[in-house]
Amino acid sequence: MHRIILILIAGLLVTNCQATRSNVGATLGATTTTGACVSMGINDPYAIAACAVTGAFAGAEIMYNSDYDVHNATFVDHLNHGPSTSSYTNWFNQKTGNSGIIHTTRSYHKGPIKCKDYSATVDISNRWPLVGIGGVNRNTIFGITCQMPDGRWVEWKGN
Repeated sequence: MHRIILILIAGLLVTNCQATRSNVGATLGATTTTGACVSMGINDPYAIAACAVTGAFAGAEIMYNSDYDVHNATFVDHLNHGPSTSSYTNWFNQKTGNSGIIHTTRSYHKGPIKCKDYSATVDISNRWPLVGIGGVNRNTIFGITCQMPDGRWVEWKGN
């Protein structure tokens, strides 16, 4: 068990502690599969290492290609290409059953900056390797986002 902890610490040091979703997915996947292999009575260190590596690759892939990325990409696409009036964009992933709705209610300018009022609803259930972590994320958020001169959309926090 000490070796596993040392390996995880070394992995964080090698990645400069960058907690990207892929890194988190790899860590959770490796931890989950290692725990599962040990609980099934596997005590061969090579088999346990194989479990950890397999889980790490699966976890990183799942987190990298997550439906949160799909939602965010759809959201930005809707902001960039949607009309200035009230409009909706929906997305659905048949493979996972997850979905989301983006609704912009109005567009306007704050000086030279284009802004949009929006609501975004996500219905995303986390899958393995996040066993027991996260669960279902169903919520609706409301806000204002404004497009900066370089094209990025940022959440408006001011008056």
